[in-house]
Amino acid sequence: MPGSPDLIFKGDDRMETYREDTMMRGDPDCVMRARDESDVREALAFCNKKRLPVTFCASQTSMTGASVATKGLLISTEKLEGVTDIGKHGGRTLATIRPGTVVADAQKAIAEAGYFYPVAPTSRDECRMGANVSTNATGEDSFKYGPTRCYVERVRVFLADGTEKLLGRAPGEIPSDAHNRAGYFTNWKNPLDLMIGSEGTLGFIAEVTVRLLERSPEFFSALVPFPSNKGALECLVGFAGNRTPSIRTLEYIDKGSLSAMRTAEGVPDFPEGTEALLYYKEEYKDEKTKDAAFEKLYHHIAGLVPQKFADSIVVADNPKQKEEVRLWRHRIPEWANEEGRRYWAANGGKVGSDWWVPVDRLLEMMDFFYREADATGLPYIAYAHLGRGHPHTNLFSKTSDEWKRAEAALIRCCKKAVELGGGVAGEHGIGKIHTNLMPIQHPKEVIEKMKGWKKEFDPNWILGQGNLFDI
Repeated sequence: MPGSPDLIFKGDDRMETYREDTMMRGDPDCVMRARDESDVREALAFCNKKRLPVTFCASQTSMTGASVATKGLLISTEKLEGVTDIGKHGGRTLATIRPGTVVADAQKAIAEAGYFYPVAPTSRDECRMGANVSTNATGEDSFKYGPTRCYVERVRVFLADGTEKLLGRAPGEIPSDAHNRAGYFTNWKNPLDLMIGSEGTLGFIAEVTVRLLERSPEFFSALVPFPSNKGALECLVGFAGNRTPSIRTLEYIDKGSLSAMRTAEGVPDFPEGTEALLYYKEEYKDEKTKDAAFEKLYHHIAGLVPQKFADSIVVADNPKQKEEVRLWRHRIPEWANEEGRRYWAANGGKVGSDWWVPVDRLLEMMDFFYREADATGLPYIAYAHLGRGHPHTNLFSKTSDEWKRAEAALIRCCKKAVELGGGVAGEHGIGKIHTNLMPIQHPKEVIEKMKGWKKEFDPNWILGQGNLFDI
């Protein structure tokens, strides 16, 4: 393969950093930390000619093994950083960003220029822009602002043989804000939408151009305690049904997730009997509307729960406080990943899922999930973006037998989600560990159609081997 000073081969201790994501370990033959685009193009041309597998990785925060290589070459984007342009183009405000740019860094540069990019995954301090496009990531503000697809205007990609392709939206084209289901976006009319969410199986995203909003509105964050999971869910569904435009974030933290969150430093003491929280953000124009919004929230909650819970709502309305609350929320998946890794050696670990359902079926679906989870006898948590009908659920297994029990429960939940009009993978994707979910979501003829699209873009099937398709 082409000479490069930044190749890491088997036997080199530095390889360990690149062998795993949050869910699985792999075994690449070589890692290339690309210095520039030419490194990637030359590597792709070489590997395509030799029929060598190529996998792409960023910060390896993936939840599905998508960024893990089981063989072949692993190309890291970590050095391909930077926001290269922010400005007005054709009446739109756009930012052009290299794929290895950490999302939080991109958002900071955009904010300093006076604009707002709203997609904020929980891991935004680690995850990178190219990977967000590859999974159509969402985040805690997705209740109002939707997923990555809503903002992608153009991507420049390298196909499997190293050739370059530019995919962009037509003037006035409105992208879908729909959840992922599994695999490729089946309703695509623009090939850009086929590339978004393709999990590194169709090409290398060399550059992404996103649509920006005007400067972020002011908002306050709140943690609202409830004496039961059921009460918190019913309140959340009520808020979601009203679709108040000023509500930015509507997330759920159940009893198990709250226990995980409490392992973070500084988490306040909620009233005795607190079993669940809503994580809520509301935007406002000025202090008067902020005070009115909080009063409305307080009186609404006071009508649902005993007074001590309403009086214990935690409100954050300055940057330091809001960041503290965000990091408390971030502690939940951080703890879950740590807990899962403890049992890898015994073939146990975290069994995670991010199925989704329409919000009007959410109570029915969550009741089903809790029955299934209780029946396993295993510890579990459910939290995150339920304002969009989209929880993250984790069951924790200590042995291979427990893992099988948890996986069987996950499968039943995914089947139920699809039955209720939802999907098996709303944000994290399918990767390598969830290929068994594809036939739950799609009939065989749709999966075969997807394989046909894959073959058009990557005739030798070298890209992202093992992602999406169990071959």
